[in-house]
Amino acid sequence: MKKTLVPLPAGYTGDAELNQLLGERRAFSRVADSCSAADAQCLRRMRDERMYKSKGVNWPQFCTQYLDISKTEANRIIQRFEEFGESYFDVSRIVRISPEGYRAIAPAVKDKAIEWNGETIALVPENSHRIAAAVQALRQAAATKPAKPAIEAAADPAQRIDELQKQANGIAAELRQLCHSAKCDHRHRQRIRTIAHDLRGRLYDLEVAAA
Repeated sequence: MKKTLVPLPAGYTGDAELNQLLGERRAFSRVADSCSAADAQCLRRMRDERMYKSKGVNWPQFCTQYLDISKTEANRIIQRFEEFGESYFDVSRIVRISPEGYRAIAPAVKDKAIEWNGETIALVPENSHRIAAAVQALRQAAATKPAKPAIEAAADPAQRIDELQKQANGIAAELRQLCHSAKCDHRHRQRIRTIAHDLRGRLYDLEVAAA
């Protein structure tokens, strides 16, 4: 039976429990779709509380040497946990689903169940066929919803671009100020890093589109 990591207790000061957990689970699943919410939560604590330092390695090295996954995949798992919580992992361990697909059905998932066609289906392996049917139907329904009206083109594109640039600069400046705030701990800064990482990819796509 596949063992999962359990959340580490508050006040963790050494690596004894980390060693115990690593002994129980030699490797994390290499893909988020097969990972449990408990796995994701533990990954986040190991990273955000820098528990990996007790092994004398950095985060990328810890991931490959002790977790048997890449840093990129570990961060991806954590990001999905932060965005969706446990529900995403409850669904994805039964039915393979991408983050984009999950966003389409997320309103129907609550309290470890999925609501569809007047039914409340518990997210347990015994209901895998019903869950798969529900996910497919909900995704198809979301795909066939009328598209939102396209944003009307600005009368003066140059003026609108200037406005958007000011907004983007303002957001970046505010996030930077938060990084230096006394109330912003490592966990908050890590979330800001996640936002910056995601935006970097989006901005690259924008740069390509504007070329």
